[in-house]
Amino acid sequence: MTDVDPDALRAGLARLQQLAAAAETSDTSAADTLGELLSSLRAALPLASAGLMLRDTDGRLACVAWTGSASRALEEAEDDVTSGPATDAQVLGLARASADVLVDPRWPALGPALQSGPSAADEAPSGATAPAPDAAGSPRAVATVPVSVAGGPVGCLVAVREEARAWEPDQLEVLESSARLAGGLLRTAAAAESTSRLAEQLQHALDHRVVVERAVGYLMAQRQVDATDAFGALRRTARSARRRVADVAEAVLVLGGLEAAADAPRTPTG
Repeated sequence: MTDVDPDALRAGLARLQQLAAAAETSDTSAADTLGELLSSLRAALPLASAGLMLRDTDGRLACVAWTGSASRALEEAEDDVTSGPATDAQVLGLARASADVLVDPRWPALGPALQSGPSAADEAPSGATAPAPDAAGSPRAVATVPVSVAGGPVGCLVAVREEARAWEPDQLEVLESSARLAGGLLRTAAAAESTSRLAEQLQHALDHRVVVERAVGYLMAQRQVDATDAFGALRRTARSARRRVADVAEAVLVLGGLEAAADAPRTPTG
């Protein structure tokens, strides 16, 4: 049975709202405020890990801010299998909640990837060896919500527990409110911190979102697959060709398919 403290949830949400309001009037960077938001979210629900993921320049859905290692473990597993709740949130723009991703039939390849991959992905000293993975240290209950900027998803907010447990509606409401706050903080970062790594990654996601979405739509129609499978094929082709997803997406639209795009010569980047 899930234990929920409504008063704690309300207090946690109030704290998140205060953080967002303070970010608009203080000298604290958006990146610092995002870190505080994730820490407050982790304590309010509570969670083993909370993370904010954006697409990087290679098309990977990567954590740009996180607390706890489980969000990074989910990132690495979804990158391996190109499917999962975070991928769905970013590609489809749909919130997902799973009581146990290790056995969730929506993403059959994700559970094995989580159990066979690294279970601790926090920054570690050079040469450090990660502990052997096991189910107890893997993401189990996962909820994701799209983070939208300029009218579409650029990433997602991730909530992770290391035990199988159903999500309560109040908890998902807190996560959705937090995702809206995160979107506002990203807009602040783009406007006020144009040279920061966070702002650069957000700008990349915005710049290439449309071409990737168009290529995904093209592949859906051509191959008669859903958006997640189409994006997975795009991502795998880019990885095999050692090219950016956005570059492969452009080639798909110009040349009419993944096979031609994979064989196309690289476009000089200057």
